[in-house]
Amino acid sequence: MCKPRDRSEPKLPHITSPCGECPFRKDSHAGWLGRDRMAGILAADSFVCHKKKDKQCAGFMLMKGEESTYVQIAGRMGIDLGLKGHELVFESRAACVDHHCRED
Repeated sequence: MCKPRDRSEPKLPHITSPCGECPFRKDSHAGWLGRDRMAGILAADSFVCHKKKDKQCAGFMLMKGEESTYVQIAGRMGIDLGLKGHELVFESRAACVDHHCRED
């Protein structure tokens, strides 16, 4: 006998809004990661949450938008990620990188 099909909507493991310690938030600690580290993170295709390492980071997905592989996959699967908090993250990559620049 066949098992009944699971008719629930597919889900992907991700955070829906930037956490209080998200490095992509405008109110994150200035100089926290350093310019090179943040530039490297923003150059990546995806980024997991630094607190919940089994889920994609909302701040990263909000910053990268359709350039995020995770966002692209969700779109192809017809999954609404329900991301919110765009006003909390930097408006541009340059602003984010500059914010994380350490003054040594």
